[in-house]
Amino acid sequence: MKILYHHRTLGDGAEGIHIREMVRAFRALGHDVKVIGPAGEKRPEQSRKSRMLGTVKRAIPTVLYELLEMAYTAYSFYRTAREIWGFRPDFIYDRYITFNAGPVLAGMTFRVPVCLEVNAPLALERSGEQDETLTFRAIASKMEKWICAHATQTIVVSTPLREYLESIGVPKGKCIVMPNGVDPVRFAPRDRGTALAQKLGIGTNAFVVGFTGVLRPWHGLDLLVAAVAGLVNKGLDVFLLIVGDGPHQTPIEEMVAKLGLGKSVCITGRVSHDQVPDYVALFDVAVSPRATFYASPMKVVEYMALGKPVVVPRTPNFLDMVDDGINGITFDDGNAAALEESLARLYESRDTCKTLGEQARRKVDDRLNWRWNAIRCCDLMQPSSSR
Repeated sequence: MKILYHHRTLGDGAEGIHIREMVRAFRALGHDVKVIGPAGEKRPEQSRKSRMLGTVKRAIPTVLYELLEMAYTAYSFYRTAREIWGFRPDFIYDRYITFNAGPVLAGMTFRVPVCLEVNAPLALERSGEQDETLTFRAIASKMEKWICAHATQTIVVSTPLREYLESIGVPKGKCIVMPNGVDPVRFAPRDRGTALAQKLGIGTNAFVVGFTGVLRPWHGLDLLVAAVAGLVNKGLDVFLLIVGDGPHQTPIEEMVAKLGLGKSVCITGRVSHDQVPDYVALFDVAVSPRATFYASPMKVVEYMALGKPVVVPRTPNFLDMVDDGINGITFDDGNAAALEESLARLYESRDTCKTLGEQARRKVDDRLNWRWNAIRCCDLMQPSSSR
């Protein structure tokens, strides 16, 4: 099949990983993929255009930036229409972004199916929920509903995201839940690196509890630090390894110091995605303490691919990926004591850790991988499946 892949991002962070992995998976299946958008498919560090766009975004006022986002609909319609005539795609794969209806409009106009990938309810997310305040919220919300409702098929990363979109008027049955995946070859189980463990100050017999990702308030790292403190205070040889950096690093470091955990915690700072597997290999158990209600944390699937038992909140978005007691353990969301208890259970039973980790890897091989997602998307976009 010929697939026209559109995205309007800088291609960095988790979004860049998702884009590159899906494109790679489509191509590995033998499909011809053409990527369009302001930054194309290069990694941002390799793209002068990405760096320039990032600078412009940071420099201009919010209102002007949102107006430019709206104007982009016209450009993306033109660009998509041009590629429809030249490339002749079997379907368009569009990564949803606020205000951009261009690819869906082009697909409707020229009768080319559109598979819309939705990773977040951006009109809600950008309305003061996190780092941004959306000026034209009402317009963004109406466009979000329209875009998601008029794509041929809308792919969402979690059950709560599907339910949210249905609650704002997207027709039931339009959204298909497809959690994030991982490349099981690149994220394959590996031996623990002794030299790296020594460099990070991890004791030979320490039980390593780990987290990877950007350090932001909504990731719940305060819960994780509190849980580890409880274990350390009980005399257990536990070491917390936090792989990453971010805006919430200083409060976490202050909490670690206040609890006297200096020798039991290491925050590595930023690590390239290619190096993450070597750090996760040091974990005995991997934790994602919290996430926004609609998210499908990619880190969890990466932990599972590397054969690590995962501990996650018992919320619907995590339950899309983790089966409690089979390939991971869940705890009451927001409850540090419950998280501590879950970690203590694994500390006391390394056999349970091993079994959960093996089952986690098996689920990745069977379902939670980019290849499975790409196959499913193509099946949905076959002529007989188009709506």
